[in-house]
Amino acid sequence: MNSQPVISVVLSIVLLGLPLSAQVPIPTQDKATPIPVPKAEPQEPESVFRINTQLVQIDAVVTGKGGAHVDDLTADDFELFVDGKKQSLSYFKLVKTVTSPTPPAENKKADKNSPALPPSTTAIKQVALEQVSRTVAFVVDDLGMSFESMYYAHEALKKFVTRQMQDGDLVGIIRTGKGIGALQQFTTDRRVLSTAIDKLTWNPTSRDMIPRFGSQPGDAQQGPGESDEDFKQRQGANERAEDFRETVFTVGTLGAVNFVVRGLRELPGRKMVVLLSDGFRLFGRERDNTQALESLRRLTDLANRSSVVIYTIDTRGLLTLMPDASANMSGMSPQQMTEQTREASQQLFDTQDGLVALARATGGVAVLNNNDVSGGVTKVMKDNESYYLLGFDPDDDQFDVKYRNKYHSIKIKLKRPGLQVRTRAGYYGIPETLAREVPKTREQQILHALYSPFGARDLSLQMTSFFFNSEKGGSFVRSLLHIEPSKLTFTDMGNGEKEMKLDLATFTFDENGRAIESFGRNFALKFDEARYKTALKDGFVYVNDTPIKKPGAYQFRMILRDAASEKLGSAGQFINVPDLTKNRLALSGLTLVGQLVRDPNAPAKTTTTEGDTQPTAAVRRFSRTGKFEYYAIAFNAQLNKQTRQPQLSAQTEIYRDGKAIFQGEPRTVDLINQADLKRIVCAGQLNLNSLPPGEYLFHLIVTDPLAKPKYARAEQWMDFSVR
Repeated sequence: MNSQPVISVVLSIVLLGLPLSAQVPIPTQDKATPIPVPKAEPQEPESVFRINTQLVQIDAVVTGKGGAHVDDLTADDFELFVDGKKQSLSYFKLVKTVTSPTPPAENKKADKNSPALPPSTTAIKQVALEQVSRTVAFVVDDLGMSFESMYYAHEALKKFVTRQMQDGDLVGIIRTGKGIGALQQFTTDRRVLSTAIDKLTWNPTSRDMIPRFGSQPGDAQQGPGESDEDFKQRQGANERAEDFRETVFTVGTLGAVNFVVRGLRELPGRKMVVLLSDGFRLFGRERDNTQALESLRRLTDLANRSSVVIYTIDTRGLLTLMPDASANMSGMSPQQMTEQTREASQQLFDTQDGLVALARATGGVAVLNNNDVSGGVTKVMKDNESYYLLGFDPDDDQFDVKYRNKYHSIKIKLKRPGLQVRTRAGYYGIPETLAREVPKTREQQILHALYSPFGARDLSLQMTSFFFNSEKGGSFVRSLLHIEPSKLTFTDMGNGEKEMKLDLATFTFDENGRAIESFGRNFALKFDEARYKTALKDGFVYVNDTPIKKPGAYQFRMILRDAASEKLGSAGQFINVPDLTKNRLALSGLTLVGQLVRDPNAPAKTTTTEGDTQPTAAVRRFSRTGKFEYYAIAFNAQLNKQTRQPQLSAQTEIYRDGKAIFQGEPRTVDLINQADLKRIVCAGQLNLNSLPPGEYLFHLIVTDPLAKPKYARAEQWMDFSVR
């Protein structure tokens, strides 16, 4: 496998110009129509908890001694009761979800500055429904979490992603106090999850759920000359204000979990929400709990309908309930100290009530009084090794319109002694066909495809995005969307011309999940006979440039819709944009161009032409007997004080299945024809030498010996395939 320096005119085509005329016919109609971004509710498929007039199906976990799962029961071992009335089982099944953990392989050859793990991919791969065994939403309650608890939650999630995540796990990280955005979407990509975890920070306005002793700063103090009655009224007003604030934050937490559960409705596998929180109070004091209780009841019903089990972990750990150094106990009698301890204990129990009620109502477990948050996550995962599905034919009056607001309780008894069973608390008699919405309008269909981790698969798309920076235009990301037209609807216009009408929506999300850009177009493309034949063979490319004002992590997603058939396709990519203002070595995106492989059974072309550049750069699919050229731009290279020249070197690697299968020697970056020493082109050519067909990762490492050791290395990854 050879790697040698080369500078090509292809660079100006791919990085700087990339003309649309090479592959994309000019639209005859171009109606630039912004697509609104309303709140979308995903469609719900068949699930493990179903409610309709013919069948109600529930799931149940059975454990024995030591919490071990019991998997040898039959339908005769179960007794199911609804509203106290025994039901005859019409459906029974045992489901197992366990697979072996497969953390990514470590790069043992890399030095201390290299990443511990290569990324699983550059593009955001769409997950196959049949490959998902567990869907896990970690909801970090930053509306109610101390600084210390946030740290423990952060470490537990890091450990899960790097060590405990399994094949078939679809995972999301969500914060209750932040927007639900791209970085928190469900994914199998550890890179995306790690970025979301790194953004977890303590919210200083979160509700304080830690039991306190003695008078604390901010406690009501009777002022000089203030009567006892006035003091009591002021103290009561402060308590009511604090109760109101706590209720708002509690409802906010439940609302965020509600949003997550709605997003889980369409997802497959064993679906879990793991709420990491310092707790919330449902009862206690003398406040109106109606709003919080109603939010809880509606949330648990939605979770049950969505086949979601909610687990809760108290991130405060094991509290001693004894005064610490911050407590002001001066002047207190032993009786008063005992009363303070009792109140602190009651406060702890009150705030844990919410965690217990939320988990119990959905068949989950509340992990309390445990200093090992990571161990709590492990316990939750272990609790989902297997479960039983039980179905029964409901009475007709359960779905009578008059009783839609009636809550039906569920209880399961086991005939075999010594076993414990957990299931959902109950449900409302509303059929699923009425409880869910199906996206119908164009906007609903596009947004459904946008927020679904499975995207849309009716149309074949492939997306490649690159970060670049120019002296005049600043930083931007160029996205190439390769469109395979075989499933698009063409209309015969006569004289050999064909026309198709498309809707295209592009979305850019920042690291906080905010959509910083969304744009929609509906347009018609006309092809003459020659272009039509070429498009059918090679596809065509849509190019989108997005200005980037701030460094950080971004997701770029595109949704394509065939206006005639309403078929959709989606693609996306995850990119880290470096901060070039710090004068540290950084790399642009990687561009790979080479011989275009049109069909796995057809021979590759012997030359690379300008017309081939866009498809190969977009799809990165190469012939096993061919080669590709790679390009990236190095920014902020340091200059030798005497020669005023940089001294960069570049090294290439190829990975497959997390293991390095090729490692080239470091080579000095050629400075010939380099006009801008602030933006140095690092390019080369790599012969594939009959690599076996499959998926690979290309790794480019650029080193600057003139820079400080900490900032002397920059790297980029790009996935490609060999056919």
